[in-house]
Amino acid sequence: MDYLVKFGKDLKILEMLTPLILEKGFYLLVLYLSYKPLKILTTKFFHKILELKKIDLLLKEFLITLIESIIIIFYVLNIVHVLGVETTTLLTMIGSIGIGVGLALKGSLSDLAGGIQILVSKYFVKGNFINVAGIEGTVQKITLLYTVLHTPDNKVIIVPNGKLSSGVIINVTANDVRRIDFVFSTSYETNAKKVREILFDIVSSYPYILQDKEIFIKLSKLNSSSLDFTVRVWGKKENYRDILFDLPEIVKNRFDEEGIEIPYNKLDIYQRN
Repeated sequence: MDYLVKFGKDLKILEMLTPLILEKGFYLLVLYLSYKPLKILTTKFFHKILELKKIDLLLKEFLITLIESIIIIFYVLNIVHVLGVETTTLLTMIGSIGIGVGLALKGSLSDLAGGIQILVSKYFVKGNFINVAGIEGTVQKITLLYTVLHTPDNKVIIVPNGKLSSGVIINVTANDVRRIDFVFSTSYETNAKKVREILFDIVSSYPYILQDKEIFIKLSKLNSSSLDFTVRVWGKKENYRDILFDLPEIVKNRFDEEGIEIPYNKLDIYQRN
C-alpha cells in the first residue's frame, strides 16, 4: 500500500515536471539548431562589410574571431539561463576572473591594444623602413602583439606593439620621393660661382636625381677654414642610398680634376735645435 502511495506521488511530480522539461528541452534544441546558421550568416555579413572597408587582413581575422567569440558567449549565457543557473552570479565570477587575468597580462593587453591601433591607423605597412625609439629596420611582419623588423645588416628585431604605438614613429619610406642633403667644403681661395656651376653640372647629369624637383645649391656658411656649400636634391626612395653614397665620390673626383682644394685639418711641427 505504501509503495502505491509513493508511486502515485512520484507520478504526480513527474507530471508536474514534464511541461517544464519539455519547455527547457525545446529552448535548448532551438539554441543548438540556430547556433551554426547564425554563426555562418553573421561572420559572412561582417566579412563583406570589412572587405568593403578594405581593412588589413590581420585585423579582419581578429575582428571575425572576436565576433565569433561574442556569439559563443551569447549562447553559453542563454543555455545557463535555460538550465536555471543564476546568470548574475556567473557574470560576477567571470568578471572577477577577467580582472585577475587582465592584471596578470597587463603588458600583453597593452601590446594587443597597440597592435589593433597600428593595424587600424596604418602608421606603417609591411615593407616600410621605420625608426622608433632608436630602433630602425624594414617591417617584415605585423601581428597583434609584436612587429618584426629586419635591420640593414640583416638582424631581426621583435618590437612589442605597445612600445611602437606609444612612441614617435618615423616612417622613412612612406613617401615615394625623398630629399637628400649634402654639404661640400672648399678652400677660401676657390671661386664660389665656379663651385656652384660644377655642383649643378654634377647633379644635373646624375641619372637618379629627379630633375623636375627643386635643386638647391648655395654657399651656406663661411666656416673658419672653408666655404661650405649646401646641396639639396630629390630622388625616388629606392635610389636614396645610391645618391647618398655616389654623389660625394663624384664630387671629390670632379674637384680633383678642376683643381679645387677640399680643406682638411693640418698640423705644422717645428723642431727646436
